[in-house]
Amino acid sequence: MNIDTVLFDMGGTIEDIHYDRALRLKAFPKILAILADEGIVLPGDLHAIFDTILARNAEYKAWSEKAMIESPPEEIWKNWNLRDFSIPADTIAKIAEPLAYTWETSFFLRKMRPDASSTLAAIAERGYRLGVISNTSSRTQVFRTLEDYGIADYFECVILSSIEGVRKPHRAIFESALAAMGSEAGSTAYVGDTLSRDVIGSKRAGYALAFQITSFLTAGSDAKVAPGSAKPDFAVERLSDIIPILDSLKARRDEA
Repeated sequence: MNIDTVLFDMGGTIEDIHYDRALRLKAFPKILAILADEGIVLPGDLHAIFDTILARNAEYKAWSEKAMIESPPEEIWKNWNLRDFSIPADTIAKIAEPLAYTWETSFFLRKMRPDASSTLAAIAERGYRLGVISNTSSRTQVFRTLEDYGIADYFECVILSSIEGVRKPHRAIFESALAAMGSEAGSTAYVGDTLSRDVIGSKRAGYALAFQITSFLTAGSDAKVAPGSAKPDFAVERLSDIIPILDSLKARRDEA
């Protein structure tokens, strides 16, 4: 097996990710501040407004995951998150990306995995080409977060559901990454934290290998995956565990 390309999921894989109601409620004034800057004050009790927006977003996520479609931020905020409030469409369009970016960075606690940078460096030093495929509602968050982590230069491409219009596990988003890299599915490995999105999606697209590393998101995302219906080629506890596996595969190939 000749692997020359390794693509990564973002949230839950390159970075640890966590959220709960308290975190999101604390972050909610940032959303309200973006609206207030456009002269928009949502009517009602803060907790009621918060719960309404969360409920509408949950409806969007359920629809999006079933359809494997990612709507652009303008549509998410107009047709779903803020649809209970009378806000002009052109106003929402102007602030949709700031809202989406704030949602992704404030409603989720993100922290780069401790061994992410060293693992990416080691894989790149071995001559592998690297990229990212991420489901996200923001067009800018992943790019900006990779820069903040100081690891953006490792990746030749960053493919986002918010730009592609489809989301993992749709095979098209995996094929878009291959096209952007000029790589072949049969020589590409994918690293992600879910069976439902990452393992199933990469396998549908014909990727040679699927690595799984578990995260806070794994159990919830994979709750509907039938036991035994999907398995990664390798389950790892740390990103650095990928390195000796790739080394072993290369050694076997060289000996053949």
